[in-house]
Amino acid sequence: MKRARNEQAKGDRKQDILNCAEEIIQESGLESLSIAQVAKKVGLAVGTIYLYFPKKEDIIAHLTIKSREILLQKFIESGDSNSDALKKVRMMLWAYLNFYKEHPFYHQLVSFYETNAGLEEPEELLMASRKITNYVIEVIQSGKAQGSIHPDIDESEFSFLLWASAVGVIQLIDVKSSIIQQQLNKNTDVFFSSYIEMIIRSLKK
Repeated sequence: MKRARNEQAKGDRKQDILNCAEEIIQESGLESLSIAQVAKKVGLAVGTIYLYFPKKEDIIAHLTIKSREILLQKFIESGDSNSDALKKVRMMLWAYLNFYKEHPFYHQLVSFYETNAGLEEPEELLMASRKITNYVIEVIQSGKAQGSIHPDIDESEFSFLLWASAVGVIQLIDVKSSIIQQQLNKNTDVFFSSYIEMIIRSLKK
């Protein structure tokens, strides 16, 4: 492959690398990703890959940014701008469950940094996370202004608690759906609906 000689060519090459990395992960799993595999698939020398991504975690971080952006868009699309804030929270959580079902690869990336202690998130990735947090905060603030959400709720703290609990419940569904069915006699949608209603009750004024 020819050397990238301008910024456009470099940007295209970087995207080619990310596309190939995404294909590898989708085919073989996140654990299988390596710089050598990416270089082979994209047709570049290993040293060239390192010019763009010094380590494989940098590739994962860039793909995770895309995943978080998709998730945020799902959140925004799930709620009518005129909807009550509690309805927005409810629909946002359903959107997260659908994101997990429809985009298991992207959900895996979103969860990657939540389940791997010690991984440092690059600033661009942190910004993608902050956009999701800020969206939740805005919804809670609008609910407080509408009078449907309790005024004592700390929206910043709640956004973290909501994210942590939603990730945890989805992970539980992912690995223990059969146990949920057997012990609770509920399918995963009904179980998740119970979780959502618990969250809504915690918010109501």
